[in-house]
Amino acid sequence: MMMSTRRTERQTQAYGILLSDIARSIGWRLPALVLLMSIVGIMEGLTIALLLPLLTHVGISGAGQSGAAAPIESLLELLVGANPGPRLLLGLIVLVAILQALLFTGQSWWVARLVRRYTAAWQMRLFEAFMSANWLFLTRRKSGELTNAITVECSRLTGAFITLAQLLSAAIVATIYLAFAVLVSWQMTLLLIGLAAAMFLSIIRLYRISHAIGVASGPLNAELQVRVSEGLSSAKIIKATVSEERTAAQVDRVVRDIERVNCLGMFLPTLVRGVFEFMGIVAVAAFLAFGIQWVGVAPASMLVVLALFVRLFPRFTTLQTLLHNLNTYVPAIVTMRQMLDDATAERERPAGQGKSFQVRLPTTLQVETLSVGYAEGAPVLNSLTLSFKLPGMVGIVGGSGAGKSTLVHAILGLVRPDAGTICLGDHDIADASLASWRKSIGYVPQEDMFFHASVRENLALACPDASMEDVIQAARRAHAHEFIMALPEGYDTQIGDRGVALSGGQRQRLGIARALLSEPALLLMDEPTSALDSESEREVLVTLEELRHSIGILIVAHRLTTVKNADCIFVLEQGRVVEQGNWSELIARRDRFHSLAEIQHLVA
Repeated sequence: MMMSTRRTERQTQAYGILLSDIARSIGWRLPALVLLMSIVGIMEGLTIALLLPLLTHVGISGAGQSGAAAPIESLLELLVGANPGPRLLLGLIVLVAILQALLFTGQSWWVARLVRRYTAAWQMRLFEAFMSANWLFLTRRKSGELTNAITVECSRLTGAFITLAQLLSAAIVATIYLAFAVLVSWQMTLLLIGLAAAMFLSIIRLYRISHAIGVASGPLNAELQVRVSEGLSSAKIIKATVSEERTAAQVDRVVRDIERVNCLGMFLPTLVRGVFEFMGIVAVAAFLAFGIQWVGVAPASMLVVLALFVRLFPRFTTLQTLLHNLNTYVPAIVTMRQMLDDATAERERPAGQGKSFQVRLPTTLQVETLSVGYAEGAPVLNSLTLSFKLPGMVGIVGGSGAGKSTLVHAILGLVRPDAGTICLGDHDIADASLASWRKSIGYVPQEDMFFHASVRENLALACPDASMEDVIQAARRAHAHEFIMALPEGYDTQIGDRGVALSGGQRQRLGIARALLSEPALLLMDEPTSALDSESEREVLVTLEELRHSIGILIVAHRLTTVKNADCIFVLEQGRVVEQGNWSELIARRDRFHSLAEIQHLVA
């Protein structure tokens, strides 16, 4: 009983969040939309009510004695004069029906525009929140989960908005039909309301089931996104390890769970429709057989009430179907709101906040007593201190878990230090604009990310307004111009998703060119040669050797030969600098660095 109460509370809360969010989003358009729906409903009901005077003209008894006859006759007299003929009445009915159809079409178009605008706004809110969140938030979330929120959950939100609009329209029309039915025959209307209440009570339990289906759909869709994205991005290793069957089985399990949930979700509205149609047919037959004898309804009123009932009954069926559909969609708003709140709570400092600046060389990068930790564990960087001059080249080396990647993240401003400072010349990252700070640093990761676009578009990612001359100059500095010109369409060549059309060395030099295009003071390279063959490594090192005289270069490397010519090499261990010096000095000490060089067979 308590679990059922909690489920009902969660369901009610989800509806409240959805309704308040839609009302806040569309503002004044909500009451205007309700007014338009009401006018459409009134005109639709009026086309049926105008049958009463028409029935009088064709000789069906009792039409003139209906409770609705007096106001309708007054309206007719105002519009077309007293005692209109059947042709005039028919023309009036057709005119009202045409106006109703036009207004309904306009209403449908307006709803479609509002729905699309609402969904697009949510998609952008989520994407911008994810991109504005700090690096730790993004690393703790699976990319498929974030993608699912923007695609699948937003699609379910679209369904919720559309269904809610249809539900509101159907409810307004049903209410108006009932009002006309009361004017014609309140006795028959009471019977109709009683029938509708019996129908609703007979299937109320199914609403809880449809809501539970909606709650289950969100996590399953997210898991499918994760499984598929992981499988496709890891296709190489999956094939190399003959793991296709196991990977497919994992996806198949999720697909079958989704199939089972969606099958039940699609079946419930059909079940409701079957129950309603059965009860509706029985009710119509009972009205025809016993309506006049039981409640003394005039034949004309009976016909009009039945006409209203024929138009109203599908609305009742639609209302039930829409409620079930809405129950499966509504949980999406809770999922999306939670994702948005989580991302907003971990929002990175806005890029425009802080002091803007430009770095003038020569200068110094100073890291002082820097400490960085994650969650409840021990700090990854523990009072780390280092400094070096720009231009110049330094290397950061150490074993796995020494804190090399965390240092890179801290220098880029991706993680917030627990203590200590990072300064570029006179500028402290804590006070500086992140936009200015990051533009002063060119970042080249181990595996640079390239998009399915042209070489030029990929190079100009951070500088979309860069001229072609600037792009070519950056490519020349990175020793990439020659191989780019050898491509089929030069700088307009499409390089495929993740740059699959290029070799590892070519991708790395394109990454350097992209970083150089913004004219940084410091080039930060994270494991730049670990995935390259010897020839590609040599080409990249030649490029760096030329650049070291014009900008600062910080290389984080596992392969020690990458930093052999560095001005200074810092050796990290347990988040501290335990050694520093050039290659010859560190080898001569026969300490930590010498041990690392021995492991890589670089010293005897």
